[in-house]
Amino acid sequence: MSIQIRSSVAQDASAIRSLYQRVSRESGGLARQPEEITDEYVQHFLSRSIHHGVGLVAKQHGQLVAEIHTYSSGLKIFSHVLGDITIAVDTSVQGQGIGRRLFNTLLVHVQHRFPHVQRVELLVRETNTRAIQLYEQLGFVREGRFEGRVAGVHGIEADIPMAWHAPPPTETSRVL
Repeated sequence: MSIQIRSSVAQDASAIRSLYQRVSRESGGLARQPEEITDEYVQHFLSRSIHHGVGLVAKQHGQLVAEIHTYSSGLKIFSHVLGDITIAVDTSVQGQGIGRRLFNTLLVHVQHRFPHVQRVELLVRETNTRAIQLYEQLGFVREGRFEGRVAGVHGIEADIPMAWHAPPPTETSRVL
């Protein structure tokens, strides 16, 4: 499996939209339905992640097969937080560790490009136990429950807020 991960660029918009529409057709793949994945939606998060966060794409054999992004809200009181994480992995490559690689790469980018960021936040449906397990393995911690927040194919369910907290600076990093 030859997967290349790189930072997102504006020219990825069309391929990202196609990926999101494919993934959204899968039950629980994304919160948005295919018709809700518009050019405006993709342009919005792509621009925010390029200019105020981190956006990454994964390509295999020249085709975009996964994307992840997070960005700042733009409010000073939350300047130490990146949120609105969304990840989409094409069903044809799920189970191959691509999501894990994207998350690990994203967290490395956060630590190097945004040393002031102390937390990265996400929401996950309570029935998405596979994702919750992955997030916990990556160091995200559960921070509560939003009961009855999601109306999906499994009925009304909770959203689980989770956050990754940046490791404290080491003596070496404080000296630099």
